[in-house]
This record gives sequence, structure tokens and C-alpha cells, in this order.
Amino acid sequence: MRSGFKRYKTIFLPVILGLVILLGSFLLAPEGLIQRSLRFIFNLTLLGIGTALWLAFFSQFMLPVRGLQDRINAFLHLIYYVTGTHGPFAFIENGQNPRPISKTSDGPGLLVLDTASAALLRTNQRFTRAVGPGVVFTQPGEQIADVVDLRLCSQIIGPRPNEDPFAPRRPEESQAEYESRVRRSNETRAVTRDNFEIIPQIEVIFRLDTRPGLGNSEFGYDPSAVERAILGQVVNANLPLDTPNRLIRWDQLPAQLAAEVWRDLVARLTLDDLFPLTLKKQRVQGLANVVQIINERLTQPEVLDLDITGNQKNGKAPSREYQILVSRGIKVLSVNLFNVKLRPETDRELVNRWNSGWLTYARQEREQIDILRRTLVEEARHQAWNIFIETATCDFGDEILPSLPDSLFASPPSSDYNATLTETMRSTLLRLLRGHLTLLHERPNLKTLTYDEEKQITELITLLEARYL
Repeated sequence: MRSGFKRYKTIFLPVILGLVILLGSFLLAPEGLIQRSLRFIFNLTLLGIGTALWLAFFSQFMLPVRGLQDRINAFLHLIYYVTGTHGPFAFIENGQNPRPISKTSDGPGLLVLDTASAALLRTNQRFTRAVGPGVVFTQPGEQIADVVDLRLCSQIIGPRPNEDPFAPRRPEESQAEYESRVRRSNETRAVTRDNFEIIPQIEVIFRLDTRPGLGNSEFGYDPSAVERAILGQVVNANLPLDTPNRLIRWDQLPAQLAAEVWRDLVARLTLDDLFPLTLKKQRVQGLANVVQIINERLTQPEVLDLDITGNQKNGKAPSREYQILVSRGIKVLSVNLFNVKLRPETDRELVNRWNSGWLTYARQEREQIDILRRTLVEEARHQAWNIFIETATCDFGDEILPSLPDSLFASPPSSDYNATLTETMRSTLLRLLRGHLTLLHERPNLKTLTYDEEKQITELITLLEARYL
């Protein structure tokens, strides 16, 4: 009430003052009644036109508007504000719920959204449209249904790092704190096929399925993605009908889907599969593989098909979680697991198992490393021979040895035959030596190790060329 009086005082005081001056000039003017009336009407018209022009001028500097239609809307909404018939005014920042809304009626309103925000508008009967960054002039009866954050979002569910999800209620812990700790633990609680409980923290990084720079936003704004994210809200049937949290917001869905996949995978595996001493092919083993599968099921349309014991089937199967996210206009970028918690007795069992099996595991690893080393050495030897042969014979072209004339083989060896054979051998030797020299020049690591050999090859080439010139 006080703010409304201040607003009207600021706007109407100059107008009232102008009317008082006009009325005084009308009453005190010495002219006749007709002349005073005409002058009063003229001044009154001039005051009205001036006030309208004054409002139209200053309305152009109140909002960051572009285009003629937006400038007209800015002037009209200022008139609505002056007359008290405007709808809601709100500023939406960083995809959060708007600041307290100024509203006097269900008339046309105004929304200002920063570059990281978008919203869906509705009336009392239906959803109307999605709006993005910038100035938005709302229609009579329109209001905000929900808002979304266009930036990269991150959600973490599960117990806090300093919490023990398996601990009973402590004396200094209130009932509300204990229930909150249990609720956070239940968000990611999973049970293996051999009945061991595992509770991690799950982090999901996601955003709306749009391209950066689209829709007047550096983060990307797509109206259809905003509509799908808000209109496709999931209902939690486990909560009462009058609970505000019964509808799952769009930014809570990725983490809940990741938790569902986590529980599904853990239920197919045993504790030995999650913390194996040795890995087996065609089987999901280890937390790293589990995290990889969770990422695939939330980011790819098709994933590996697994049976109820974690063995890989032939072919792939459609990812239900990916289809749900696409239908909601959400794109998951990555999923991570932190602070995996086990019961104390389970921890002790794992430690005992590792202590008893580490030597066998180390021997198996050593055998695998030896096999891999021998394979690499053999492959490197064959590769070195191939490189040596190709480089050493690069000076021959398509023909390794020059062909000898047939006449030399038609008769017993003669001096011409011996001379031709000697020339052929000299030429072959020179080509091989030049190939060796090329190999040393092309590989700096060999050149530094074979300085004396390079010098000897160069001297031998010079000697052969000088001797037979």
C-alpha cells in the first residue's frame, strides 16, 4: 500500500501540479469566459499530449527493447503501471524462482530473464508458451508455470562425505537429522545379488538438449526443449497427493534415473564382481565398468544387453533411460560415483580376501605382463626388420639386381662376363650402402648412436666410387 502511494505520488504529482496551474490561470485571467475556456482547453490538451510524449520518451530507456513493436509494448506497459492495471512484474535470474512478483491485477505483465534462464507461461486453463532470455511482455492472465536453468547443471544425491549411512542414531542427533540421513542413504542404496549393501554418492552433469548460442543465449535456448522439460514432469506415486514434492522437477530426473540404473546393475552382480581380484571377459566387473555402463545408458540410444547375472549378450538393446531423457529435452554429459560406502563387516571381508589372494593375483598379473612384453618385443623386431629392408633397398627402385645379357650365359665365362659381374656387384653394394646411409639420416636417434658406423659407410662409398671410376 505504501509502495503504491509512493508510485502514484511520483507519477501524478507533476500532472496534478500542472492542472492546478491551469485552473489558477483560468480563474485569474482577465479575459472573458469564452476566451479563458478556449485557453484552458488548449492548455489542458497540450498538458495531456506532453504527458503522453514524456511517458513515451522515458519508456524507451526503461527496458532493453528492440524493434518498433517492443517499444510500443514498453510504452503501453508503462501506462498499465501508471493506471495500476498491470499484471505480474518479475526478474528471473540463473534459472531460479523469480523474485517477489509485483502484481495488482491479472492484466498484461512483464518478465525479464537473464541469459541463463527460460520459463514456461500458463493461464488458469492451459499452458501458453515458452519464453527465453530477454524482455517478455505477458498477456492478460499469463503467469509463470516453472523456470529452467540453461547452464550446465550438476546434481549430487546420496549420503554426504562425512556421513556413515549404516550407523544407528547417535545421542546428539535429532530425529529429523536422523531421518534426513536415512533418506539421503536410501537415494542410492543398492543390494548385490549375494545380499551386500552398497551406498555411493552419484553425481550427474547435464543440461537442456540444445546448442550453445541458440535463441539469444550463450548457453542455448530451445523453446521445445523447455516445454518438454517442464510439461513432462514425473509423478512420484509413493508420496501423498497433497505433498508439494510429488511432482519431480526436470533437474531432478537425471540423478534419479542414474540411481535406478545403478541399483539395477548392482542387483545383477555379486560383491566379487564389483571388487574383483581378476577380470573376466564378456562380463561386467569392477566399479569402473559399472560407471561406464551407467553413462552409456543415459547418453546413448543403444547399449550392451546384459542378462540377470551381468553377462553380456550378443547385440545391443535400446536404452530406456536415454529415451526418457530425450522425451524430456534433457542431455546427460557424464555420471560419476564417489565415496562408495560398505558395511564395516563387508569392508573387513574384502580386506581379508585381498590379503589372502594378493600373491596369486600378482603372479597372474606378472604372467600377463611377460606375455605382453614378449609380444611387443617380437612385433618391434619384425617392424624394425621391415623398416631396415625397405630403407636399405630404396635405391634399387623396382629392380633389385640389374639383369645380365643372355649372351654371357651362352658361352663359358670370359673376361667380359667377369667385368659385367663385377660391375653389377659393385653397383648393388653401392646401392645397399646408400640405403644404409639414408636410414641413418632419416632417424636422428640412430644417427647419434652410430656416428662411427656412418663415417665408415661414407668412407666405403667414397672408396668404391673412386676405385672404379
